[in-house]
Amino acid sequence: MRFEDNITLTHTDRGTPMGDLFRHFWMPALLSEELPANDCPPVRVKLLGEELVAFRDTEGKIGLLDAFCPHRRAELYLGRNEGSGLRCAYHGWKFDVNGKCMDLPTEECGERLTERMCTKAYPTMEHGGIVWAYMGPEEQPADAPGFDFCLVKPEQRYVSKCLMKCNYLQALEGSIDYSHISYLHKDLKSESAKVDVFGLGELIKYSEEDGRPTIFVDRVEHGLQIAARRNADENSYYWRIARWLMPCFVIVPTAPENVCRANLFVPIDDENCWWYRIRWHAERALTEKEIDGYKNGAFDYAELIPGTYLPRGSRENDYLQNRLIQRSQSYTGIPSAQLQDLAVQESQGRIHDRSRERLVKTDIPIVQCRRLLLEAADECRNGKAPAIASRPDVYGGRAYAITRPREMALARIREELSG
Repeated sequence: MRFEDNITLTHTDRGTPMGDLFRHFWMPALLSEELPANDCPPVRVKLLGEELVAFRDTEGKIGLLDAFCPHRRAELYLGRNEGSGLRCAYHGWKFDVNGKCMDLPTEECGERLTERMCTKAYPTMEHGGIVWAYMGPEEQPADAPGFDFCLVKPEQRYVSKCLMKCNYLQALEGSIDYSHISYLHKDLKSESAKVDVFGLGELIKYSEEDGRPTIFVDRVEHGLQIAARRNADENSYYWRIARWLMPCFVIVPTAPENVCRANLFVPIDDENCWWYRIRWHAERALTEKEIDGYKNGAFDYAELIPGTYLPRGSRENDYLQNRLIQRSQSYTGIPSAQLQDLAVQESQGRIHDRSRERLVKTDIPIVQCRRLLLEAADECRNGKAPAIASRPDVYGGRAYAITRPREMALARIREELSG
């Protein structure tokens, strides 16, 4: 890859090609749980390089404003959330969720002056336990992406996030890399001691036994459909069929009837991103055991520092790697699949230099993802908005881990699953 293309792909500030593309989509800004009650304390938010503040007002509406008061640029996070608005702690100027100035207590002024003192505000909506924000052109899409996890009851899903100290793209690329599961996440323990952290049941053994998958990639309306085929028994193949959805969302394969999984990789700035990790079941509430595992670092979740969204494992402590465990129980010696991903993706540097890579056949999904993002950014720069941004319906659907007879073509499998 050209160095210039890597810059284009990884920079998301306003005015950059990729930043302007992302701003055509509803993007996760924070979790609903971060604003747990009306008039609760505000929350600092950084999204696509912009410093913002979020608050839930007296009526429960959520505002996402410029982080700094337009008067003397004091930080609004320090202010008072009261009376259907956020009031600056410095001089008492007050703003509603739309950025309209409600009060200028330091001035004797009429309505015209108040109207002139509005601040930047972005539209928000709550959907699936996430507060989504739209930061693009004035004509916003009608709705946030219609992921299946947004449509189930709250007790049927678990939504979390975790800080990654790297660019969003290397995090995203890790999620559509379908050869690494045979190595990075390999469990060396005996079959009876293994835990099904991926929701794959006994199918996980095929990833461990066959480390050379055959990869298929198709461009589709939402982005890419990716299939990795491995040997199962002599009459069948093991398929992992995943979906990458523009611009930075992945539906991860799971076995039928199991808990479904999605990963959303949202740029904070060029060197950090939030990994939103969602689990849901289409038919039932999640169990206490499942939720406890997600919260406490089991079931492929990284353990977080209590009261934060920061992983306890980091580069400073070698991601909690245990070299003795690496010898006999785990390919890496790093606990949890999520922390294993964090370790290798952060180790690539804050912004991975793709011009130095040596890619192979199994990297086809990554190559195609980059091409599509570059093409979409170029079209956006030339005045053509991404059509998918206005199609929340195409984000529905799940991804599958299954076995099928060897003679069954991929097209037929996809037809069966879509039916």
